[in-house]
Amino acid sequence: MKLKKLLFIITASTLTVLLWAQGTPRLELTVADRKVNMTSAEEAGRVAIAYRPGDVIRYEITAENKGDGVMTEPVVTNPVPAGTVYVPLSASGKDAQLVFSINSGYTYQSWPPTYTIQDAEGNMITREATAEMVTHIRWEIKRNLAPGEKSILEFELKVK
Repeated sequence: MKLKKLLFIITASTLTVLLWAQGTPRLELTVADRKVNMTSAEEAGRVAIAYRPGDVIRYEITAENKGDGVMTEPVVTNPVPAGTVYVPLSASGKDAQLVFSINSGYTYQSWPPTYTIQDAEGNMITREATAEMVTHIRWEIKRNLAPGEKSILEFELKVK
């Protein structure tokens, strides 16, 4: 009986030490944006950058583990801001599976997302969603991030 109790205490202590030794991951996101089609005056800094319909904005999200433990397969979700439209096939991220939502983030699908409607005869028809229907972009990073490790995620939006 004492041997079982001692083995339990040793096992519990070992597990506790291992869990403490793992540390705590902390994902920090940094977002940088750049107007892709700047005028020469905007590029030179002679005028402020102005956004007009049709302009394209490239976003770069740096997802960095600022903690002291390994982050297991982090997920980063970015809503598409009002007044913009996702530029199809512009999203990327190393070791990331990209998925998209057309219903405010409730469900996600690979590109191109689809939806189902019922026609006049009652048949269910599946259609491809348009870029205008995309409400969220999600990167499911398929690797762990060690402390200090980063993942770069990118996408483009067009101003409506």
